[in-house]
Amino acid sequence: MLLHSPGYQSDRTYNTLVIEELASWGYVVAAVDHPHDSGEVEFPDGRVVVNRPDDASDEARAAAVALRADDLRFVLDQLTLLERGGNPDAEGRPLPRGLRGTLDLTRVGAFGHSRGGAASASVMYLDTRVRAGIDLDGALYGPVIEHGLDRPFLLMDTAVHDGLNKDGSWQPFWAHLSDWHRCLRLADANHNCFTDIVAIAPQIPEAVRNTLQIGTIPADRAVAAVRATVRAFFDLQLRDRRDTRHLLQGAAPRYPEIEYIAG
Repeated sequence: MLLHSPGYQSDRTYNTLVIEELASWGYVVAAVDHPHDSGEVEFPDGRVVVNRPDDASDEARAAAVALRADDLRFVLDQLTLLERGGNPDAEGRPLPRGLRGTLDLTRVGAFGHSRGGAASASVMYLDTRVRAGIDLDGALYGPVIEHGLDRPFLLMDTAVHDGLNKDGSWQPFWAHLSDWHRCLRLADANHNCFTDIVAIAPQIPEAVRNTLQIGTIPADRAVAAVRATVRAFFDLQLRDRRDTRHLLQGAAPRYPEIEYIAG
């Protein structure tokens, strides 16, 4: 069972290409929209709320990440209710038969892009039900930076620099990780290469495409590399499958775009 949190001002659909890959390998993925922080969100009563831009201060961002972590915990609570045979539907509509007992909530992971990656780290800090997590190119916020985690975590970035340097938040976080941890980099990429934007970009006029933060990596290579890395991590940490762990070492023959930074 995996929880997914999108980037700031993005919707849960922005990572469909990764989510559908995970689903095709048997993972159940709950993708979460965060009201007022993601894009537009429609509630069951038809009410729509849109993004409220924050003031870009560390305090505002930390508060937003904390709220996202609460959202993820709420979703996990509702999945637990569903697993036990309850009905969390807001309108009380009947659910499909056979759902009870189908979710494995003993093996829960969380992943996300940008602010969603920060939320994945934060929810792991707050909730031991989440056993493994991934941050795709997101600066971190909140107490998890100084306290770290005691469960497996993967960082993946795109920045052109040496070592860990994501807005200064990764280094202290890294120093306090006590279980399996690794930092990988997607070569020739930029921030939005972890989203579906990279796949759509070739269809967009070049003048606009140059503003999308996608770098120079070919779209098909970016999609394949991110899909493979995310699945390899969760296969190893949640399913104890070691046949793809070489992808987490960097520079695998099929995915030379994945660079090993630290671990």
